[in-house]
Amino acid sequence: MKKYASTFITGLQDIVKEMLEKMLPDMRVLLLLDGLVVYETDASVDELKSLRFFINSFLILEIFKNLHGNPIYEMLMIISKDRNVEKTIRSNLKNIDIGRTFRIMALNKNRHVSFSDKLRNNIERKISGIKGLKVDRGRPDTEFWFLYRDEGYGFFLVRLTSHTAYEEILEKGELKPELAYTLCFISDPQEEDIFLDPFCGYGSIPIQRALSFPFNMVFATDKDPHKKRFVRNKLKSLRIKGTFIVKTQNALDLESFEDNFIHKIVTDPPWGVFEELDKDIYDFYSLMLKEFHRVLRSNGILVILTARKDELENALSDFEEELRPLRKYDILVSGKKAAIYKIRKASL
Repeated sequence: MKKYASTFITGLQDIVKEMLEKMLPDMRVLLLLDGLVVYETDASVDELKSLRFFINSFLILEIFKNLHGNPIYEMLMIISKDRNVEKTIRSNLKNIDIGRTFRIMALNKNRHVSFSDKLRNNIERKISGIKGLKVDRGRPDTEFWFLYRDEGYGFFLVRLTSHTAYEEILEKGELKPELAYTLCFISDPQEEDIFLDPFCGYGSIPIQRALSFPFNMVFATDKDPHKKRFVRNKLKSLRIKGTFIVKTQNALDLESFEDNFIHKIVTDPPWGVFEELDKDIYDFYSLMLKEFHRVLRSNGILVILTARKDELENALSDFEEELRPLRKYDILVSGKKAAIYKIRKASL
């Protein structure tokens, strides 16, 4: 088994471990840190790259403990003096395609740090030639990372994936795919599900549900006709099999849905931060929950993402007999504190 490290959204350690165990049955978690999981598996790199809940994944070449005042320098010195490092790199990269060029990066608590040319040149010489690799400090095919974490662990890594420049491809306010995927997973997807996102926006959540999980029907609704057109146009380029219906609908009045019709609702409602609401946020969430409760089936699951935690929790307290919170995950969304709530409708 090879050792890997993957990054994910802060606060989702428990659900990431659950997803990993489901996707990679042979996997064993070695470390579960805030936003980083270290694990070993026989799975192929292609299998790891297909996991939609990770931000980036790395092959681990070395794990360091008991580092002191200057951990990055210590790790660099250890590797620069290691006479077996070329053998370690070569054996770990067997059957893994990482391209032809590389550069070395050093990060201390997720901040890039500089180090001496002498150390850089020494380590570059050790890596150069392995699998035909050549130095390219500008736009390389891959990167070798020296990473130090707050928890006291250091890592020598090979980067396997490239973080997507979402600011270039996502619309303003559109959820990142790894978050949309995780929200859908939390709802316990089943093949018979009739699924609804009543604040679908640009379609991240319902599209991830349709691409990644089984379903019976998917409904994506939003009161903005422009958003409806956007999602419909996006669907034209995707190969989604099954019933996927997009419509204009006010989430506070889901008149086109019968009582007890929906199995799962997963949504990112307005936070009253980036958009103006015509109601107080508590009143808005109360009306929203009332309508969600109406259309959800008995024992149906509701998953909500919001930064307005107090207001949602206060609104939920008015439905304590009807809507029962199961889990809460405190996370960061674009640097802002938010939470994911998993809620079950009480049986009738």
